[in-house]
Amino acid sequence: MRITALESLHCAAGTRVWSFLKLSTDRGVTGWAEYTDNQLGSTALSAVIEGLGKRVIGADPQQIRRLEAVLQSRTREAAGGLTQRAIAAIVNAALDVKARALDVPVHALFGGPVRERIPLYWSHCGLGRIRMTEALGTPPLRDLDDIRALGAEVRERGFRALKANLMVFDGQRIVLRLPAWGDAGFPALEPTPELLSGVAEVVAAFRDGAGPGVEVLLDVNFNVKGEGIGRIARELGPLGLSWLEVDTFEPQALRSAREAVRIASCEAMYGLRGYRPFFEARAVDVPVIDVAWNGLPEAVRIADLADSHDLNIAPHNYAGHLLSYMSAHLAAVVPNLAIMEYDVDGVPWRDDVFTATPTIVDGELVVPDGPGWGCEPDENAIRAHPVTG
Repeated sequence: MRITALESLHCAAGTRVWSFLKLSTDRGVTGWAEYTDNQLGSTALSAVIEGLGKRVIGADPQQIRRLEAVLQSRTREAAGGLTQRAIAAIVNAALDVKARALDVPVHALFGGPVRERIPLYWSHCGLGRIRMTEALGTPPLRDLDDIRALGAEVRERGFRALKANLMVFDGQRIVLRLPAWGDAGFPALEPTPELLSGVAEVVAAFRDGAGPGVEVLLDVNFNVKGEGIGRIARELGPLGLSWLEVDTFEPQALRSAREAVRIASCEAMYGLRGYRPFFEARAVDVPVIDVAWNGLPEAVRIADLADSHDLNIAPHNYAGHLLSYMSAHLAAVVPNLAIMEYDVDGVPWRDDVFTATPTIVDGELVVPDGPGWGCEPDENAIRAHPVTG
């Protein structure tokens, strides 16, 4: 079997863009991977994929380790970042081809699943209802009572945990606070007393609404840095957070925060070399691993390294259904799983863009058992929702 073509497709998804790689072969077997890159723009990543893809035309997609090695050999002086995301997309699509050719799920290529269901947390809880209220058809978040009602909805729909972002009540409505992206506090990224007290109010409201059976997680992303991470941990940890999620490239910045609250981190890291310093510094409690950015083979290797440090991982999963399926295969095969991220709210056409949707029972995702990932995009549906900005 030989690779004959690689093609990128893009779909509008509200405030995000879903991007997909289609890998074609001379045997008529097609593989897919989702590689959504909302921060840098999918166009830039697609160009890297196109350039690297030319290096593997004619290669056998079933030789996964060789494919990884060839792509890495061509990019040694530009490792990480967009380069690694491009390699991951090609490798993930090749995995789908190999599994489909064998008529087995991708997880069978890694020894099969160790669990039948995957615990989920409701991610970006409230974010879509702030940014896309009209598109989602959901009630707006006007005040803290609406936050309590959303927490109750999480419990009623069977999820065991929710994760919020930095949100505050500004006296008129619930608003996001994103200093790292130019909001108030940019570029110093100093957590002000007003920000801390406002976020604390929202966390407490989620806690009240969700009740004692639902864990509350908070993701501050790159919006605080350095010693500010420890300050926000000490301020918000006593509110009953089950974890504080922080992005940083400095392991030592997380160590003092761990004394106050459980720390999740590393979603922005690439490969074993990126994760190893955090493990060796004992800077993180829950390593977050992105299958789309690392590729499933490297993601499994990272999870194995985490397991050698007695750490349970959480897949980073914030895009379309295909990425949820890809993340589920990681969650299925590693013994050291804490919980998996899942966006419950989505644009009205989300289910139309995919041939399958995740089966969720009592807040848990049933491990896929179809060939390949068990899901692929619908090309006609993608083209019906073009990216226009």
